[in-house]
Amino acid sequence: MAADKKGKDLLIGAVVGTVLGAVTALLLAPKSGRELRADLAEGVHNVSEKTQQVAGTVLDKSKQIASTISEKTQTIGSSTSEWAGKVKDKALSWKNGKTDEAVEVPVAATVIVTEEKESEGEEK
Repeated sequence: MAADKKGKDLLIGAVVGTVLGAVTALLLAPKSGRELRADLAEGVHNVSEKTQQVAGTVLDKSKQIASTISEKTQTIGSSTSEWAGKVKDKALSWKNGKTDEAVEVPVAATVIVTEEKESEGEEK
């Protein structure tokens, strides 16, 4: 969310700064009306191109961020499902009277959490 706001603020700042700079330079330069209009048209064209470039960059970065978030969410979801299955199995074992396996439930949860942290460290 903050990255989207930074990208949007950067885009707005770039456009406003470019427009103000171009207008100031054109209005302060001693030129005829025809030359001034041609320079203004060129400035508008340049601003349009730069805006499209920045928008393309922001779009690419947004897609990369969305992809990363999707991958992390899937990883967490599969790990959570795996962990829930193990806890369920241990709980059923305990319910059926196998008390030795029931003691392992907290240990199994710790192992899964530790494995997740290790895999996150390798990805970075």
